[in-house]
Amino acid sequence: MLIAKVRDTIKKYGMIEKGDRIVVGVSGGPDSVFLLHALNDLRTEFNLSLIVACLDHCIRGNESRMECEFVENLAKTLNLPFEFHSVDVPAVKKIQRLSTQETARNVRYDFFLDILKRYEAHKVASGHNADDQAETVLMRMIRGTGLSGLSGVPPIRDGVFIRPLIEIQRSDIEDYLQKNCIQYIIDSSNKEDIYLRNKIRNSLMPILTNDYNPRIVQNLVRTADILRKEDEFLNGIASVFFSRSCLHKSDESMALDIPRLMEFQEPLQMRVLRKAIESQCGDLKRIGFKHIESLMDLLSHDGPNRSIHLPGGIVAERRYNELMIQKKAEEKLFHYSFYEIPQHVILEEIGKKVQFQTVQRNENFRMDLDPNSAFMDFSEIRFPIIIRSFKEGDRFQPMGMEGTKKLKKFFVDKKIPRSIRRQIPLLTFGDLMAWVMGYRIDHRVRVKESTRKILEVKIS
Repeated sequence: MLIAKVRDTIKKYGMIEKGDRIVVGVSGGPDSVFLLHALNDLRTEFNLSLIVACLDHCIRGNESRMECEFVENLAKTLNLPFEFHSVDVPAVKKIQRLSTQETARNVRYDFFLDILKRYEAHKVASGHNADDQAETVLMRMIRGTGLSGLSGVPPIRDGVFIRPLIEIQRSDIEDYLQKNCIQYIIDSSNKEDIYLRNKIRNSLMPILTNDYNPRIVQNLVRTADILRKEDEFLNGIASVFFSRSCLHKSDESMALDIPRLMEFQEPLQMRVLRKAIESQCGDLKRIGFKHIESLMDLLSHDGPNRSIHLPGGIVAERRYNELMIQKKAEEKLFHYSFYEIPQHVILEEIGKKVQFQTVQRNENFRMDLDPNSAFMDFSEIRFPIIIRSFKEGDRFQPMGMEGTKKLKKFFVDKKIPRSIRRQIPLLTFGDLMAWVMGYRIDHRVRVKESTRKILEVKIS
């Protein structure tokens, strides 16, 4: 009995616990209609509460609206609560610049999560079946993928999204519905070979089934299951090595120890890099093999401050022996100007405070060696006094040096990453750069033997 097979799949993967409240995504097609009937039949056994959810993607006009009306009537017949929403996917697609399928998937999951929250539900069930799984494996194989991609669609995702039909074939579902006189609707777009999945379903799968292996669906599902288990095992190992090579981690950024990472074998390096990206993005959407290859190239080429931009606003930057992976922050430039010496200045853009005071030089005077303090000859002050961020072409004469030096070259010599250079405040007296704050004053403003009045500046 097919319902018993659904029960077996649920128990095999631990999809449902007794008393669960489940949002069931129903489109009106055979898979989702069967899913709803199956869960309704198992409702007493598992003490389930079901909520029927239907989303109109506004792609097929009246046809999709009629499907939602069909689902609403089905929910009424089963005496189940019904939730409906419509989203203009073509309009959203233009704004987000994603494919139709990716946009539809995103709005669908947002819709389900909203219902999940409002009903305080535990799971979201969808009608992915064994044929969908086989098609997914073939589709990813054709496009090119690794072990994770060949694992197909997981039976459970994030502990919330469940696929109770993942081991049941489409033909068995349709036979059950026909024998039990259960109505459903066929999406006319499924017959159109617009998308790769439809081409695989309508053209490739029949050839593979009829000419090569009548059990191709079962074999691909089993292969995906085996590869998923192996992938999970290898990811567990990668997590251990990720911890060993991670120097520090926060919500905004993380750093990997490149020499330590290069000790690992290449497949393990790639998995650790994927873990690092996932730790900052939350997922690996839009991260493909080419992006991991670019990161591997970044590791293998020596040299400071090389960076690449990844999807999702992630920037990977090599800082000598560290690989920084962080969310791209909006660059905050600043410029403060004064025609008299201020007592203090708050640099809101970078969260710093600068304090000024004048000191008369005497025999008891001692200059603090703290890099966040600077002592300058008061007579060298020229107005306006400016505190600003770095710009290309800046030059100064580092203390103890003859002649000027490009500030960019100074940053390189000090191994200051490009990504933080514009966050380092610069103190200038008119056109003269007096202090690269926290690093070096200009030789021309140094305290000399003849200096009697000193300007002391601190940054904190």
